[in-house]
Amino acid sequence: MRQFILPHQPSGEGLMRLDGNDYHYLCNVLRLKREDSFPAIDADASHYHCTIEQVQAKSVLVRVLPRGGPEDDLFRITLYQCLPKARKLDEVIRKCTEAGVSEIIPVVSDHSVVRIDSGQGPARQSRWQRIAREAVQQSGSPTPVQVHEPVSVDELGSFEEPDSLRLFLHQEPLEQQTLHRYLAASPPRVSIVVGPEGGLSTREVRLLQGKGFLPVYLGPYVLRTETAALYAVAAIRTIQLERRSWMPT
Repeated sequence: MRQFILPHQPSGEGLMRLDGNDYHYLCNVLRLKREDSFPAIDADASHYHCTIEQVQAKSVLVRVLPRGGPEDDLFRITLYQCLPKARKLDEVIRKCTEAGVSEIIPVVSDHSVVRIDSGQGPARQSRWQRIAREAVQQSGSPTPVQVHEPVSVDELGSFEEPDSLRLFLHQEPLEQQTLHRYLAASPPRVSIVVGPEGGLSTREVRLLQGKGFLPVYLGPYVLRTETAALYAVAAIRTIQLERRSWMPT
């Protein structure tokens, strides 16, 4: 475990009692004992240093102290992933969380083969959030990842902050700038749309462009949708992390 995700913020005294799955994970899986320490974050991406004060039969008492986070905590990447076949979205959530995405919003698009069954909503959402949580704890990502309920392509843009850079992947070279140029202004938030196996439809491309999304071309390679998502998130994160080295002085 690189870090633990706290279920809520600590009390004013800095103490937190954990039970259930959290107790099982810390004491039975990781075999942590009294005075053992571990790093943690909460839902607001605040960082903590935790020390186990007391272990009981079904709960553990932890002292939680604030600590500083990585310098790039304020940078956010939102992934709009059009629904792929089978359980490929599980892989997208896991891998893109490890790569540093902050938010994942599944999208029902024109070419999505998979259709959402509303009756499976709670169980599906719980599985997606569990996968993201496990990936954050394993990878040490500085930000807890929120996985939302699926939306339609027509709804994209309505969730965006004014200072967000909006992008979408396209298999044709429609790009107006390179990805480096898009990121040169150092936007605090980047949102990127990745199409399904069949790609984005012509209608969707026009719709996205009308909502201020800019096209990104990743070259002539034919990428699976789950590969394209990881490729794009990793490229954005790498450029952002190394920005100081390539920006002109």
